[in-house]
Amino acid sequence: MISRSSGLSLYRQVADAIRQQIIDGELPPGSLLPSEKYLAEEHDVGRDTIRDAMAYLRGEGLIESKRGYRSRVRAVVPRERIWLHPGEVVSARMPTPAERREHGMHEGVPVLLVGDRAYPADRFEFGCE
Repeated sequence: MISRSSGLSLYRQVADAIRQQIIDGELPPGSLLPSEKYLAEEHDVGRDTIRDAMAYLRGEGLIESKRGYRSRVRAVVPRERIWLHPGEVVSARMPTPAERREHGMHEGVPVLLVGDRAYPADRFEFGCE
């Protein structure tokens, strides 16, 4: 339920509600989200608030959108395991525009760095021997 007196912005409350539907499986991976109009009516907010909530969820990497199409819950991609050698360290950061293009990455997905190699965090995991 959206509260105008909670102190939390309306778009964050809407984003939290949609995120919870994704976590609970009400909106499974690959499913289309309701239209902006429907969401605005459901949450009793304006469409700009819905757009801001969608941008926030895209930034978290939970949904993907294309102009002119409804947003979709991102599908879970199987991860490839990379074994680390002794002494190797993994760090994370947001990708550069070139890295996003090179790896076909969605907004909100960080890269994991091992040495000078960058791996999309939604497709790789690391293990130690």
